[in-house]
Amino acid sequence: MQTLKVNDFKEIFKEIGKLMNDNKEYLCQLDGALGDGDIGVTMNTGFTHVNLVLEEEEYEDVSELLIKSGTVMSDKAPSTMGTLLAFGFLNAGKNLKGVKEVNINNLYEFFINIAEEISKRGKADIGDKTILDSLVPGANAIKSEINNDDKPSLTNAIAYAYEESKNGMEKTKNMQSNKGRASRYLEKSIGKQDPGATVAKLIFEGFYNCIKFNDSK
Repeated sequence: MQTLKVNDFKEIFKEIGKLMNDNKEYLCQLDGALGDGDIGVTMNTGFTHVNLVLEEEEYEDVSELLIKSGTVMSDKAPSTMGTLLAFGFLNAGKNLKGVKEVNINNLYEFFINIAEEISKRGKADIGDKTILDSLVPGANAIKSEINNDDKPSLTNAIAYAYEESKNGMEKTKNMQSNKGRASRYLEKSIGKQDPGATVAKLIFEGFYNCIKFNDSK
């Protein structure tokens, strides 16, 4: 599998929605230690509504699908994480305008455009113990596959990205929270896994599960 079309993104978003539902309580437990304790509910709600809309509508290209996803996420999951992801999807959609098949380079652009918009809106950087600490390593793993292989594989790239997103998520346990409500805990936040980084890991996992499944057919 070397490209992802509109229908592939629909399947991937369904898988992400399933993962958010399966991990709803876990995400809320993580968030309860550092924030409001509702991130699992809002992510499940957001992706549930996104998938309902995506199932009902047809799209000319991936850009249209992402812009619609961002609009729905903003409306149905108006939490901090829902809003940040919504802006991220909108930015990715804008930058992939007219793209009907996402190749490995486009896939890197998709993730890095989401990360850049979240960084801009949330005024956060790598090391602040946020979603970026999983999202950016995952995106950079795709870039490494592009740069270091004569024939870069989308399948290999997403597998590597998933592993790096997990590693990034794990590393947040040793970080101090510097942004949002979690920053109130200062050094007490050390030892706790960041819920936003866990959301990013689940997003990469959704891509990995679908691409792996399609390649096994």
